Amino acid sequence: MAVTEAQARRAVRRADFPWNTAVTDPRKAHNQRHEHRGMLSVLAAAFACGKTCLRRVEDFSADLGKGARRALGVGRAISDTALFRLLAKQSVNGLRETVWAQVHDFLQRKVVSNDLFPFGVLSIDGKSLWSSTSTHVEGAKTTIDPASGVLTAVLMSVRAVLTSSRARPCLDAEVIGEKEGEAPAFRLMFPRLAKEFGDSFRIVTTDAGLTCRESAALVEAAEKHYLFALRENQKSLHALAVSKLAEAPLKVRTEDRRNGAHILRELRTVTVGDIADLNFPGAKQLWSLRRQVTLNGASAPVSDEVRYFVSSIPPTLLSPTQQLELVRLHWGIENGHNWTMDVALSEDDVQPCQLTRDAIEVVGWLRILGYNLLSTWRAQAPSKDRQPLSWSRCMELLRDAFLLSSNGVSLATIA
Repeated sequence: MAVTEAQARRAVRRADFPWNTAVTDPRKAHNQRHEHRGMLSVLAAAFACGKTCLRRVEDFSADLGKGARRALGVGRAISDTALFRLLAKQSVNGLRETVWAQVHDFLQRKVVSNDLFPFGVLSIDGKSLWSSTSTHVEGAKTTIDPASGVLTAVLMSVRAVLTSSRARPCLDAEVIGEKEGEAPAFRLMFPRLAKEFGDSFRIVTTDAGLTCRESAALVEAAEKHYLFALRENQKSLHALAVSKLAEAPLKVRTEDRRNGAHILRELRTVTVGDIADLNFPGAKQLWSLRRQVTLNGASAPVSDEVRYFVSSIPPTLLSPTQQLELVRLHWGIENGHNWTMDVALSEDDVQPCQLTRDAIEVVGWLRILGYNLLSTWRAQAPSKDRQPLSWSRCMELLRDAFLLSSNGVSLATIA
């Protein structure tokens, strides 16, 4: 599949990242070979193409022709040493606002829209940002394996993704350090998201680690609806859901085949008005979803699990089929953003600069900018066999687009 000139122009235009004014140059003012924001743009664009170690980023910058370098804001190839020194000093200030501006641009251009669900859905979940058994940074959580005695340092984060969009862009992130948790991070993040992107979503979904009364009250105060997963972290509420939904009538049942397996799903709901013991802000229903997976030819299922949820969504707002779709939609943050960040963009395995917590967080924001560029590129790429192109193939085509735009496309047509 050859990259067209239109695709090349689009790739370069989206790599013109809207850097916030707070993103300042930490280097000395004299004897600088490369423009500061140009270096950051090359890093984010290279991450989008799967070039996640600094030597590969250097190669990426060397492969770009004059046109693409001018569009990205660099005049020549950038050495991996120069990139490392910049990351070691760069502040995180302004990077969150840069991601916001990027997503706002996508929304304005209709590159991102709620094309998977009639209501905008914001999914929030925890994700590992960095871990190491050989390095420690201030503020990281540490654990010791009792069997081996190996100490592991970890920085977690909470990510927010618009899962109702085919592109599934990441809108925000909050790093979780030592003596911090996912629920407090949610309470910091959500008011920002409601203010910045409130017009783009109506429903908030989270995994069980974020489910608490304070989170529910925040969503209610923003006049949004929530669908929160339940586990033993909400012991009494989870037990109540198990009890009340055991005999609840079946709302919808679906069966499909995927990758040699038969998958059965059953959704049940019960209205909160019928439950006197429930004390949870805004709650209107409890839901349960049974998911049974049977391999072709097997007589017994390989897995059979039931998940429980508390919801503030009015019972008449969604049809039973849409309720089931909403539960499945939440996993777009795992299958879309989290998987891609870990496997395609190597967030778990490759850390170009891990001298400080700030350096790790800066790389995290640059990866999010790159992921959003890649995910919107993939969402608009031609499909193959009615399926989206693989992430690896999209990264190859995106790199080809940068090379074509540098050699064969006039910058006047990109503006």
